[in-house]
Amino acid sequence: MNVFKKMRHLLRSQIDIYPTVYLTLCRIRPKTRQITVSKDTEIVIEGFPRSANTFAVAAFTFAQGRPVKIARHLHAPAQVIEAVRRGIPCIVLIRKPRDAVLSLLVREPHISVEEALKDYIRFYRSVALYRDKFVVGRFEEVTTDFGEVVRRVNARFGTNFNPFEHTDKNLHKVFQIVEEMHKEAHGLREVKEEAVGRPSVYREKLKKRMEAKLETPKARRLLLEAEEVYAMFIGDKEGVVG
Repeated sequence: MNVFKKMRHLLRSQIDIYPTVYLTLCRIRPKTRQITVSKDTEIVIEGFPRSANTFAVAAFTFAQGRPVKIARHLHAPAQVIEAVRRGIPCIVLIRKPRDAVLSLLVREPHISVEEALKDYIRFYRSVALYRDKFVVGRFEEVTTDFGEVVRRVNARFGTNFNPFEHTDKNLHKVFQIVEEMHKEAHGLREVKEEAVGRPSVYREKLKKRMEAKLETPKARRLLLEAEEVYAMFIGDKEGVVG
């Protein structure tokens, strides 16, 4: 199984920056058809894995109080590029590379730390050319004040989406939605703590064990490059991320 996953990951890394190729394949595949950008998509919410993707989607949907057609969870630059081409409102999520990569390694142990860092760099370098065409949501902001991110979307795209109100009651409901989304996406009856997109003490312990993987000379070089990409990406002309 790991060999298959590695081959699939390698193929994906070669094509996921090309909307015509990659998104066509996603529209053919039943599992990804409904989450791939299309003419009736209302908003695109995308980012590198483990960057509050599921939380953002759940919180956004909860705040609207109605079904919303969201393109999401492909973790592919192609999805963002296509949103820009179509003029669809888009949020690109970003998390500090060290945290994002360690969390990904816990969930996807078949991916090497070097591959994960290269993927991070490729994702954000690929969409940086379109930086003024979407809103950026930093992990820290999304998880503490996502409503402000939505307000920036409304200001930039002329939309009237309801901002998420970050209250304890709303958070509790959103984390329930997150767990249900996780179980539905993976065909599970119970939540896997290694993967679910909400705070987890158990996952934090696993991340600590993974830190040694970042200490090889190659990993350190790639992490430095990823940190430079992160710093470049969140630098905003308006003085505020997004």
